Amino acid sequence: MLASRMVALTMELLLLMALAPRPVLAHEEPSGATVVELQARIDTLERRLAAIEGAAKSVLAAPLPSPPRPPTAPQTDIEQPGDRASQAASAADDMMRALERALVREGGLLLPPSVVELEPRWNYLHRASTGLEVLSAGGQPQLAQIDRRWEAQQAALGIRVGLPLQTQLDLLLPYASIRQQQIASGAFSSSETVSGFGGVEVGLNGQLLPASAGLGMVGSLRWIEPGSAVFERGEVHPVSAPYQALQASLQWVKRLDPVVFVGALSYAAARSQRIAGHAIDPGDTVGLRAGAIIALSPDISLRLALALAHSGSTRIDGTRIKGSGGISGEFSSGFSFVLSPRVLLGVEAGIGLTTTSPDFRVGLSLPIRF
Repeated sequence: MLASRMVALTMELLLLMALAPRPVLAHEEPSGATVVELQARIDTLERRLAAIEGAAKSVLAAPLPSPPRPPTAPQTDIEQPGDRASQAASAADDMMRALERALVREGGLLLPPSVVELEPRWNYLHRASTGLEVLSAGGQPQLAQIDRRWEAQQAALGIRVGLPLQTQLDLLLPYASIRQQQIASGAFSSSETVSGFGGVEVGLNGQLLPASAGLGMVGSLRWIEPGSAVFERGEVHPVSAPYQALQASLQWVKRLDPVVFVGALSYAAARSQRIAGHAIDPGDTVGLRAGAIIALSPDISLRLALALAHSGSTRIDGTRIKGSGGISGEFSSGFSFVLSPRVLLGVEAGIGLTTTSPDFRVGLSLPIRF
């Protein structure tokens, strides 16, 4: 457009030069009519030239049009690979929260594939009782007050390995030391300390319902191998299983952020065996656990739980042993602190609710994720 106007301007200038009055020669006599006509035509051309120059200036001052924008890709609902990566990273961050880590410890949530978690544990258990018993002193029966104290320290290493197909392998390796003391009327006492490996546990867990469905569910099968022979007496059972057993359990999780309700139902079938020619048939055990985990912050969670277990009576050669079964119960609470993205600190305490349970328990754990 600008080029065509410049061409027109050039043509007008050439025309003006052609029509311009020639210089009057000495021997020529110009005509008055001719001069007036030429002057009028010059004035017209000057006005047209001024108009063209003004138009050219306005064209040159106008901004150049911006280049056309490339067409944008239409928005679609198709998930891109980058979206999946960001979602996976977000899920991994969630797993580092104290609430999620506590759920893994409770068995209500499984580790992702190829993730390993080592959990050193330490527990201290205490039980004391006082009663009157008839003792023989110098061949004569004597009524005496008996004070019994029972203390146990248990160190254990728990191992969890995340497997494909939403499964997880568990392994527990405990070691315990137990001290028992008996004092009769303050006159004489007896004390005994034993130590050794506790019952080893191997478990396989599978996610039956994902927690995202509103009600998560995990199934578990666990084989329990008895520990050292020094733990065969009934009063040390809280720290070591006395017989081989196969345990099946079902854990469920109900999320109502920032609270997660957890529960578990278990059944352990003890294996019969023969000892010194006698058939020993231990009673089976049914367990029930319910509790809640409360997220106080992304790095701190509070856990409250109630655990009950009923053990059947033991039979020897078909004869029921009185007092060998019973109900044990414990109420526990604790906190979990995220020390780093891979390290969690757990602190808990429990109070026994029945005579067969320890009076109280305190424990520490340090799950480390790899």
